[in-house]
Amino acid sequence: MNPVVTLGRKTVDLKFKALGLKIIQDIPTDDFNRILEFHLNNGWIKTYEYDGFDAWIDYGKVKLSNEGRKLKFEWDNWSEGEISGKAKDIEALAAKFKFTGRETPNWWPKST
Repeated sequence: MNPVVTLGRKTVDLKFKALGLKIIQDIPTDDFNRILEFHLNNGWIKTYEYDGFDAWIDYGKVKLSNEGRKLKFEWDNWSEGEISGKAKDIEALAAKFKFTGRETPNWWPKST
């Protein structure tokens, strides 16, 4: 594994631990869209949406906020959806929609 990639991944892992974040990964696209719509229909506000030329074709990202709470929704056409945010919010979301939150991203390919 490239040392720069390994360092970048370790930095993200430390950020998740230091800030008390969790992540749900590998969310099928239909479920991802349903969860995003659920949040938008229940008081969450878009604070950012990726609008590059490939938006929602190859990659998409939306950041939501609700009363100081923040969630980041990311999607790509290879690994599909992931949602990250504070552990408490991700745990509640995971329980509601029957997914599993992780303390750090599940990297692929695995670093050595």
